[in-house]
Amino acid sequence: MRTLQKLFIEHMLYPAMEKLKGNQIRMKLHYFQLNEYRSMESIESIQMKKLSDLLRHCIKHVPAYQSLKLQEEEILKSPIHFLHENIPVLRKSTFQANSEAYLSDNIDKADLILNRTGGSTGEPVQFYMTREQVETYEAARWRGLSWYHITPGSRSIMIWGNPVELTQSAQRKYQFRERLLKNRIIISAYQLSYSTIREKVMQIEQYKPEYIYGYSSALTSFAKMMLKADIKIRLKLKVVVSTAETLTDAQKAILEKAFQCPVANEYGARDAGILAYSCPDGHLHISAENSIIEVLDPITLQPLPAGHTGTLAITDLNNFAQPRLRYLLGDVGALSPTSCKCGHVLPVLANLEGREDAMLLGENGQIVHGNVIGQIIRRYDGVRQFRFVQHSPTSATLFLALSEPDTAPTMQIVSEIQKLLPSTKIDVQFVDSIPPTASGKMRYAIREFPLRHI
Repeated sequence: MRTLQKLFIEHMLYPAMEKLKGNQIRMKLHYFQLNEYRSMESIESIQMKKLSDLLRHCIKHVPAYQSLKLQEEEILKSPIHFLHENIPVLRKSTFQANSEAYLSDNIDKADLILNRTGGSTGEPVQFYMTREQVETYEAARWRGLSWYHITPGSRSIMIWGNPVELTQSAQRKYQFRERLLKNRIIISAYQLSYSTIREKVMQIEQYKPEYIYGYSSALTSFAKMMLKADIKIRLKLKVVVSTAETLTDAQKAILEKAFQCPVANEYGARDAGILAYSCPDGHLHISAENSIIEVLDPITLQPLPAGHTGTLAITDLNNFAQPRLRYLLGDVGALSPTSCKCGHVLPVLANLEGREDAMLLGENGQIVHGNVIGQIIRRYDGVRQFRFVQHSPTSATLFLALSEPDTAPTMQIVSEIQKLLPSTKIDVQFVDSIPPTASGKMRYAIREFPLRHI
């Protein structure tokens, strides 16, 4: 049955979609896979041609960029220089305030697909896409998965952090479609507990997926329960794929130990597509045919050289419907100055450290990344969950959910954090649990004030 379902999807469903609806995912995937072993110069040439086409489109057809009155000759000389010198960064709040100005005037509105982000940065965004964009995103995802011998028909299980808000009848129909058309089932992360973990593992073993896919926090919770209950999965998985949240080294180690297989990191955003995928060597390769990724100083917003960590600005090279040039996703990372030994020439994204608002402000304007809070807390037993919220440069709250009362050396934890943030007074609040944000994602460190106002 497993093999038949895979064959049905790959040899009947996909060809039928290509014939009836013009679906081009397989064709784009083939093109992306050919690019993996081209020269870096060839990849950069593809990027610059697409960037040039996009910039010229924007100044002709997108009201938000027409007002800049830029010269087409300058674009043809050096599209990347033109982008850096003439196009300002675009914040989510700026886009939200006047999103209609970013709609292209030559796009058929019947081709537009409405979408929304989950709002994990506190700024949920509504935007439009086209099928062309969606197909390029999907092709980039399948290329990354192919590095683990996963194909579009491969059976999978999703451990998802956000429940589908449907009636029971609609839920059954949704699950049936997922199983029939995508060869996958969904296990809700909200229904996990130590009393049900053995049942969920048995469900995975019976379904026999080739891979498991989910939020890093949901996957890690599942894996921790398995390890604590001393449950070993009797199944050889090709890979566990973490998506939607930052995957820490500690989480990756837990997943590898519990599932006994490689762990891949999928980096993307609903409003920017699949931006990078980790190869089996562990490096995040950028989907360079789809996007330009810049690393900017979080305060000055000036470009930083490779190896330096900063705020990521994204230019989606396939977005001709509602272009967002140099769009600030709110993520933090760095471009690697070196290539990967795996053989893929695609550039490498290094030090992906989560959200921009997880960068905390230390003494004298020093920036301290919130990841360090987790590194401190993980050294001590007794903390089940935590969240650190910096309200201002001088005020913060550390929320702690303990395994048992008085099981963690709270004063020692606070003392270590205080060394990093000596100007910040830290209030500790003990809670029963720390819920995910409205998007279903877990946030461990949050700064509630903008760095640019300091």
